[in-house]
Amino acid sequence: MGAKGKKKKLGLGSWIILVICAMVFCGSAGYLGLYAKDKLDSEKEFNELGDMRAAGLENLYAENNDFVGWIEVDGTRINYPVMQTPDNPEFYLHRDFHKQDSVSGTPFADATSILTGKYKTWNWVIYGHNMKFGTMFHDLEKFGDKEFWKEHGTFTFDTYNPEDGVQMGDYEIVTVARSRIKEAGSTEFKYCQYACYNDEETFNEFVEGIKREALYDTGITPEYGDQLVTLTTCAYHTNEGRFYIVGRKVN
Repeated sequence: MGAKGKKKKLGLGSWIILVICAMVFCGSAGYLGLYAKDKLDSEKEFNELGDMRAAGLENLYAENNDFVGWIEVDGTRINYPVMQTPDNPEFYLHRDFHKQDSVSGTPFADATSILTGKYKTWNWVIYGHNMKFGTMFHDLEKFGDKEFWKEHGTFTFDTYNPEDGVQMGDYEIVTVARSRIKEAGSTEFKYCQYACYNDEETFNEFVEGIKREALYDTGITPEYGDQLVTLTTCAYHTNEGRFYIVGRKVN
């Protein structure tokens, strides 16, 4: 009878485990809280930037001359400014539009993509995070469903710079694909390495590569002279996975 009423005391090892678990829990809760705050802060900022966009892209450039354009993808929450910093390629990986620290970052163009002038590259590569809360480029993976692509097969990428002014761009999606980061020195097709060319041979090589990696046939094959935009984000189907779509300018 008396034995049943006694509480078993925890040993030192058990207490250490409990303390570690509590620390992990508090750390995880703190991280999630920071993550949620970053989401709210970034959504507020992008809503304000969207209002500025409505008044003219030149206003966004005046606010931050790293701004090169605005991306909006039909049927998704992708509706963001796009930045570019050739001298510091990943500057906006974890910074907001106003250059402050941000988990979400801001979509940015590959440093080697040339969006202006006589020698524009034919493929502009734009990177964005795949955020668990569904922001940034998370919704790109919706295009893994061919039926979704059939209903939402377009996006817009409008650009601005003082040299060319505002250039409106409507794009039809020609390829949806999953890929991965290939090992250094590998001769395998690496779609992200086609951001800096303007010759026909390399264009055709790129088109052949994205067709091989495509999840399904869209029935559209780009031709040399077309302006392409590749939107890419992380994916989790494999180690170092990537998901991307390629659009062709139609106006």
